[in-house]
Amino acid sequence: MLSELVGMIYDCALEPARWPDTLTHLRDALGFANASLSLIDLRSGDTPLNITIGVEEPWLTAMNGYGAEIIDQWGGARAIQDHPFDEPAVLSRMNPAALTTNRYRTEWADPQGLNDALAIVLSRDEGAIGSLAMGRHYSAGPISDHDVSLASLLIPHLQRAITISRLLDLRTATAATFDAVVDELAAAVLLIEADRTIVHVNAAGRELLAAGGVFRRRADRLILCHAGADKALAVALDRLACETGALGRKGVSVPLRTEGCGDRVLHLLPLRPRLGRAGALATAAAAIFIAPRLRDSGSAARVVADLFDLTTAEARVLDHAAAGKSMAATAQALGISKATARTHLLRVFDKTGVHRQAELVALVLSFDLPVAR
Repeated sequence: MLSELVGMIYDCALEPARWPDTLTHLRDALGFANASLSLIDLRSGDTPLNITIGVEEPWLTAMNGYGAEIIDQWGGARAIQDHPFDEPAVLSRMNPAALTTNRYRTEWADPQGLNDALAIVLSRDEGAIGSLAMGRHYSAGPISDHDVSLASLLIPHLQRAITISRLLDLRTATAATFDAVVDELAAAVLLIEADRTIVHVNAAGRELLAAGGVFRRRADRLILCHAGADKALAVALDRLACETGALGRKGVSVPLRTEGCGDRVLHLLPLRPRLGRAGALATAAAAIFIAPRLRDSGSAARVVADLFDLTTAEARVLDHAAAGKSMAATAQALGISKATARTHLLRVFDKTGVHRQAELVALVLSFDLPVAR
């Protein structure tokens, strides 16, 4: 019986609609006449759970008018707060005088033949307070030590089930809020894992995906249609995995040249791992924003220099090399020797993965957007 009850309790953590049936089995197994499960959100005043079984009308409606008396019968709020979290509270043992002097007892419980009660604290923190209370009918006899022991065995499972329910409700609400917010953004937003697996796409992103020309899915992984941008994304994600360079602090922006979709810019923002994020946020390693390119934010060579972590000297050589200037002209313009200029260029080749100046020029041009400066 105990195993069956525990299984039913955990089923309720995932499906709260099962609580009435579970409370009925719990009440019958422990020999009580009724059971009331409540969870009050102290921040909002809402009651995510408020389930009572075994109490018929008009008693059920009348019970709502005895809020203060229900607390007083247990000795007041302080006594409730101080009661051990892992022990059932028995009314006749905790505050015997309440059985004859408390208005809730004399006006509501006694007329129904209820002579005692047992309560279990399920949640007690700054966010919520929850409890399970059961009333004993005189025909079932007094609440025994055996009854208390059996209820004690169920306490940790009931408390865990309530905690799980609260976490699931919070994560569901957080995920729903997140979806609603990002769907309102004009920019396409994608959350991806480090291996490019797409975790979430907002409404604008789904439109771009349907239109094609900017990005596509391949086995649920993000592929940018422009080869140069796709390569840049690969480099950025590699750097993200290594947690090196400026990418880990501010991300990187990549211009996109698209067919039929207008010029756009992609910004990749690393997401720090955070335990407990909701829905799509739980596994995302990076957020990608794709928006129309409204204005130029720097030369294509500057973008390449930022992306590949070029030094200041290497970036200056890149500027001249991308313009098609010879090493002699570059060295003269920068006031360095030809050998030094060539050393910087070779380091640029190594960092960008190209082998010739023509390939470097092509790489830089792939990031250039035909927009007014």
